[in-house]
Amino acid sequence: MGNTQIHQRPIGRRITPQRAQFRRLAESADVGTVTRAQLAVLAQSLTCTGLITGTESHLLVALINTVPAESFDKSGRPIVFKSNQQLAFEIGRSIGRVSRMLSSLFDAGPITMQDSGNYKRYPIRNGNGEITDGCGIDLRILIVRYAELDELVRQVRAQKKAADAALRRYRGSLRNARYALSAAAALSAEDYLSRIGARIERVSNIVGSCRQGLESGCYAAQPPFWSGLWSG
Repeated sequence: MGNTQIHQRPIGRRITPQRAQFRRLAESADVGTVTRAQLAVLAQSLTCTGLITGTESHLLVALINTVPAESFDKSGRPIVFKSNQQLAFEIGRSIGRVSRMLSSLFDAGPITMQDSGNYKRYPIRNGNGEITDGCGIDLRILIVRYAELDELVRQVRAQKKAADAALRRYRGSLRNARYALSAAAALSAEDYLSRIGARIERVSNIVGSCRQGLESGCYAAQPPFWSGLWSG
């Protein structure tokens, strides 16, 4: 009999180089420099950058609001220990959808994650009961990247404002061009009608002259009426 191979279940989520970098970056967080309210506002604004979707933003805001405000103070540890089942219930999505969105947020960088061997989330406390570490959803990376992501939101909004202004100018120029073309067309029509009117008037004058010539008996002295019809 050959050797029996035991396929062990992988522990935690797959760690890519980008995820590992985000984890190391989270360790350098200066907790206490950004409030929970500021992070919640940022999470709602990130959708305009395309970094996360609207549903992912909803989940991220729920994660931020889950952590007590004092956890964002100097000695705090903003880590979420809720299960995917509880998070799915709170945002009205399936457990599988929440798991996929957490992976997407991990890849985008607003959160990092540390999974336990049994995929449970729990805090690790010191002798004083303070949380020093834990397996859960870590929000410290959002504190580290706050200035970067906030500036990204400002840039995207400025670009959108400039694009809207350019679009308004383009539409205004287009309206002016259409008006100018319409005015030119109307002027051309009026000029054409005036020329026709002038020719009709000349025909009328010539016909009147011929009639007067016939009445006075000097028709032979009058030129044919069509000789000046198209002159001028």
